[in-house]
Parts: sequence; structure tokens; C-alpha cells
Amino acid sequence: MRSVVDDRGRTWQAALLDGSYGNVRLVFSPLHGADVRQLLLGAETWLEAEAWLAALDEAGLRQQLAAALPWDAVAGS
Repeated sequence: MRSVVDDRGRTWQAALLDGSYGNVRLVFSPLHGADVRQLLLGAETWLEAEAWLAALDEAGLRQQLAAALPWDAVAGS
């Protein structure tokens, strides 16, 4: 799990989520509020996704947050 502060000063937690069919998502949740966001990764394995997340610098993590889409609780994505 990683933490990142967005351009508006909000702190987010970033974590990997293992989905069906081998999909791995990067999920962002704010420390305050319910604006959960997600991004489907191109990683083929969990280990690849973990290494990718660990290698991201702060700017790269903020870019991923900016690209993430709102989580649709009804659709599960």
C-alpha cells in the first residue's frame, strides 16, 4: 500500500486489488470521504503489479490517480 497527496492536498491510499480472470486493479481511496477510484493495470501477474507499484515515484503515483476512474459499486468496477 502506498500513500499519495493529490494537487488539492487530499491524501489517498493506493492498493492493489486482485480481480477475476487475473485482472489486477490499482484502487485509490481517500483518507476522508468516499470517492474511491480504480484503474485496471496491464500487469499479467500479481508480482508484476507489486513491482510496478513499488517502482512508481510520487509524481507517477499522482499521474495514476489522475487517470483513475470512479469506482462503480453496482457494477463492481
